[in-house]
Formats: sequence, C-alpha cells, structure tokens
Amino acid sequence: MQSLRHMGIIALNTFRESIRDKILYNIVLLAVALAVFSIVLGEWSVFDRAYVIKSTTLSVMSLSGLLISIFVGISLVQKEIQRRTVLTLLSKPISRVSFIVGKYLGLLAVVAIHLLILTGIYYVILFITNSEPSVSLLTAIYLIFCEMAVVIAIALLFSSFSTTILSALFTLGVYFAGHLSDQLLEQVRFASRMGELHDASSVLLEKAAVVIHAVFPGLYRFNVTSYVVHGVALPDMYLFWNSLYALGYIGVFLAIASWWFSRRDFL
Repeated sequence: MQSLRHMGIIALNTFRESIRDKILYNIVLLAVALAVFSIVLGEWSVFDRAYVIKSTTLSVMSLSGLLISIFVGISLVQKEIQRRTVLTLLSKPISRVSFIVGKYLGLLAVVAIHLLILTGIYYVILFITNSEPSVSLLTAIYLIFCEMAVVIAIALLFSSFSTTILSALFTLGVYFAGHLSDQLLEQVRFASRMGELHDASSVLLEKAAVVIHAVFPGLYRFNVTSYVVHGVALPDMYLFWNSLYALGYIGVFLAIASWWFSRRDFL
C-alpha cells in the first residue's frame, strides 16, 4: 500500500509538471489547428469530405500523442537526473520501481487528457460538417491511446539509461519498426515465393524479419483508421486481445526500465 501511495504522489506531481511544459502546449495547439484544418482539406479533396476529415483528424491525434509521448516522456527522467532532484527523491523511502511507474502513470494521464480534448473537438467538427459522427470512431481513439501507452513505456525505458537525443532516436526507431514489421515480413516472404531472393539470402532475410516481427511491439495492430472510417467491423474480441497485448508490452518495458534504473548510481 505504501508503494501505491508513492506511485500516486509521483504520478500527480508528474502530471502537474507536464501540463506546465511549453512543449506540451505547442503540440496541443498544433494538433487543434491541424484538426480544424481538416475541414479545409475535406473541402479541397476530390475524395469524400467525411472520409478526409475523419482519417486526417485521427492521424493528427496519433501524431500529436506520439510527439507528447516522446518529447515529454523522455524528459521526465532526464530532468530529474540533470537537476539532481532524483537524489532527493530516492533518499526518501521511495523505491525506484515506484519512481518509474509513477512517472509513467503521470504522463499517461496527460496523454489521456490530450486525447479527450481532441476527441471533443473531433466530434464538434464532425457535427458542424455533417460528417456522420458515430460511436464506432471511439474504437480507433481508444486504440490510439493503447498505442501511446506502449510508446510512453518505450520512451521511459530508453531514458532510464541513455541521453535525451539517443532516447528519442531509439524510441522513434522502435515506433517505426513496430508499424512496419508486419509489412516487412510479408514482403520478404512474398519475394521468397516469387523467387526474387536466392536460397541463402532468402532464409537469412526471412529469419531477420521474423525476429523483428516477434521482438518489436506490433504497433500496426492499433491502427484501425481504415476500418472505422469505412464502417468495417473489427474481428470479435479485437479490442480485448489488443488491450492485453498492450498491457503485456507495457509490463515488460516498465519492468526492464525499473531494473535498469535501479542499477544506476547517481552519486
């Protein structure tokens, strides 16, 4: 119970600190501006206006959430280390696991509030433009939140042992690998079936693609914009299994981050 209390205190302080960050406000304002600009894109586009507005706004929500997760998330631990305030915190009866998990929960709350604000603006835009607002769009927004929850855990993992710039690059690398791993595996197997790869290179590339697909989190699972925008039903239990999938990776990343952070010496 004491550890949960410490996590709650750190999470609350992290939330308060994050919402005062100028970077956060810049990202939020940019996201709101792009969401409103989707109306103009819908008018100019040769495609269906409702489709353009819905897909563009969902993409803006995902991109802005990614920027917050990386640029704000990485700085959470690094600021404490650079200011040496981490020594004051850890000198108290607070475990390093509670510190990492508290930081994670605080930023997760910031991203949740950010998505809630954009969701409200999103539905206002849909009502104004008569673009058929529906409850099913919340499915895509929820999966964006799950994706960002994983990305925040990745950012905290790298920031627990690396510099700010390297942590950002590593997190972006994992993000893109997580979105492209499925396509990479499909392309390699397709090329192998078509005989475009020689036997040795085919086996090597396929094994590498399988390892990348297995190790990196499959962030492509959380991108259901095309399904929702076109009104295509998702498979049964899709939300449930992918929620468990996200929780599994979050647990692994936070466990590694806590273990690595506990081994660091700040003296």
